[in-house]
Amino acid sequence: MDIETDRTYVESSRDGALMVELDHNGAALRVQLEPEVNATWTAELLAERVLRLYTLALMRCRRDQLARMNERGADQAPSDVYPTEAEVDAYRDRYIDF
Repeated sequence: MDIETDRTYVESSRDGALMVELDHNGAALRVQLEPEVNATWTAELLAERVLRLYTLALMRCRRDQLARMNERGADQAPSDVYPTEAEVDAYRDRYIDF
């Protein structure tokens, strides 16, 4: 079993009503909605929140990809594609308010 290819990235709303899971390449594996989402959120709000959680999970995935590449000797600096831990945390603080 290859831990790198089995790793997933999960982000969810604070109450767990919405969850997004990505694989190690950043592809969506699952989006889970609890019944209260359909009952109380508009389609626009749901779309915005799915996008925010997806973006956060993708940032974490790319941060880990950069770390793995650098462990193998790539010596690549963080960039718009490969964020730092601080950038991931800043995104979470700014946009995950639900």
